[in-house]
Amino acid sequence: MNDVRERGAEKRALRVGAIGVGAHATTSILPNLPVAGLRLVATCARHLDRAEAAAARFGAPRAFDDVGRMLDEVELDAAVVVVPPDQFLDVIRACISRGIPVFADKPAANDALEARQLAEEAASAEVPVAVGYMKRFAGAYRLAREVVSKPEFGTLTMGSFTWTMGPFADRLSMRDWLFENPVHHFDLARFFFGELDDLHVISAKGKEYTVAIVARYESGAVVNLRICTTGSWSQHNEAVEIFGEGHSVFVDNLDTCIWRPPERPERVWRPNYTVPVAENMTGTTMGFASELVHFHRVVTGELPCESDIASAAKTLELTAEIAERVLACSG
Repeated sequence: MNDVRERGAEKRALRVGAIGVGAHATTSILPNLPVAGLRLVATCARHLDRAEAAAARFGAPRAFDDVGRMLDEVELDAAVVVVPPDQFLDVIRACISRGIPVFADKPAANDALEARQLAEEAASAEVPVAVGYMKRFAGAYRLAREVVSKPEFGTLTMGSFTWTMGPFADRLSMRDWLFENPVHHFDLARFFFGELDDLHVISAKGKEYTVAIVARYESGAVVNLRICTTGSWSQHNEAVEIFGEGHSVFVDNLDTCIWRPPERPERVWRPNYTVPVAENMTGTTMGFASELVHFHRVVTGELPCESDIASAAKTLELTAEIAERVLACSG
């Protein structure tokens, strides 16, 4: 969590071009560039007026409606790509071919096959492509990862992941919803436990979506994931609980981490919202700033990438398998 506080502004600012300036990019990604030591120098969108509006809002001197032109005409250290899934392949390929590192919002590809292709091309060109599964970098989840890695926590034995949302069925199909929202927890399960060894899925009938998943991971741990759109937009939407041997850790609604050792008392961490430092800000709590700080350090060679396009391909493979089984039992 100290990454955001200790890194970023004091580092050399990397010049970045933003490809895609829609609502998610302009509310969650671009506002967090400065704290990560990333300086926006160009924007690109399908409609030039939108690129120009984003450039004016975030202080970029140039705007484009052609990706190739921006990549060729502007000297960039990296690109930030936030586009619809079916546009990632061509955009990221264009960056890789020019040797420009990429931060791509999830899922970074239309499917696992495209992600694997991009991973191969990125590895061959030695160009880093990081994927924005921001929950890996959210403060409470980072702390939970530190806790479960302690020798005294013991071998991970069980995990429970809950992801509840308000109604979605009128906006997205079951399959599209799985790839749009619960995919974050599928990736988070991989982040904590590794790769899947066994999978069982059941879904409830009804207009909205309710799915229960039980899996065994290669580590030997048993994991369950409970996901639905029958929750409330105004109540807690996510939780993760992980058991070791006598120890457990619980992350409540993204911002609170509780370590429960064998003997009381439990240890509770949450942001100290009164103190206006980076680690207590929304960008760190949700992971949007932290993932960009990590990307800066990947580009400058300080760290290996913890959420690269090869990992994203495995998350998409897992999501596709879950989707296939959900649709099979729903039919």
